[in-house]
Amino acid sequence: MASVTKYETWVVRVPYEEGRFGTHLVLRLTDSDGRQGVGYVSNLTPWAVKAQHAAVEAFAERALGRDPMAVEAINADLLRTGTRPQFGGLARSAVSVLDIALWDLKAKAAGQPLYRLLGAREDAVTAYASWNLWWQYDLQTLVRHAEEHVGRGFRQMKYRMGGVRTLEEAVERTRALREAVGPDVDLLVDINWSWTVDKVIRIGRALEPYGLYWIEDPIPADDYEGLAQISRALQTRICAGETYHEPQQFRSLLDRRGAGCVMIDLEVGGVTQWLKAAHLVEAYGLPVASHTCTEVSAHLVAAAANGLTVEYLPWAQPIFTQVPPVRDGKLALSEEPGLGLELDEAALQRFELR
Repeated sequence: MASVTKYETWVVRVPYEEGRFGTHLVLRLTDSDGRQGVGYVSNLTPWAVKAQHAAVEAFAERALGRDPMAVEAINADLLRTGTRPQFGGLARSAVSVLDIALWDLKAKAAGQPLYRLLGAREDAVTAYASWNLWWQYDLQTLVRHAEEHVGRGFRQMKYRMGGVRTLEEAVERTRALREAVGPDVDLLVDINWSWTVDKVIRIGRALEPYGLYWIEDPIPADDYEGLAQISRALQTRICAGETYHEPQQFRSLLDRRGAGCVMIDLEVGGVTQWLKAAHLVEAYGLPVASHTCTEVSAHLVAAAANGLTVEYLPWAQPIFTQVPPVRDGKLALSEEPGLGLELDEAALQRFELR
């Protein structure tokens, strides 16, 4: 029986587009048989990085000497003893990083890609381009970037409109994108919790002729009644859930029929808790989508019976030696055991925050 013998951590700040940077917290575990497992999370709040880094190391310390095959037991132990309410999302996020690395180790010990170990039927999964279509861009830039995404092989893409103030501007931007990409590309819009119920319904109805795939996070995530009201009023489905960490949050949304698709973030508690959330959503007859951490999330969406699409963000790609390619709108998954990810040591050193 192998056991975890070593852990290493990095916080890296990686440039990805036009002066923007992504911050990633990375963990690598080594077991007594020499196998290595990788976990990471992205989009960390800059001021919280140090605290989150310390939490990951504290939880990794508690995994030393334990069998990676017992990943669910380790996850349950750490969530029960280390994520009391006063610790909030930071501690759960730290457990998530550790859980991902343990699952990577477990799949490598089994000699299978993680998605196959979890029961996936196919080695590719639908993915949507989720960068470079920001609300701050002018129409010409927005259209150019959308056309570039089509050229990269995407058949779905998401644009942001949280900062859009008027119905006229929302319609203009959506019409321009639809004309640029044509009728066969799915358009997803993310409001980033920025509008009111009335504004979402008013603008949402005006956008219905453009056949949006979903409207994401239109209002604050804990306004379950508001989300239900919007869902009843619009033909376009609502997608919500990326900030939920507890089962009760998902149930509050699902019981009220506040969304037609539920987005799950890996910081819910890693692979273990992501799958449990997906199964809960499946019981309500709804699909799930992933949030960030593309290279890991793809395995889970592929394995979930109700998996719909993967959020594709290239922000962490420079820290890996190879990443899954996109072909005809699908992310091709590796046949390598585990996550199929190897850390680029030189890149880690180059981007590490010290």
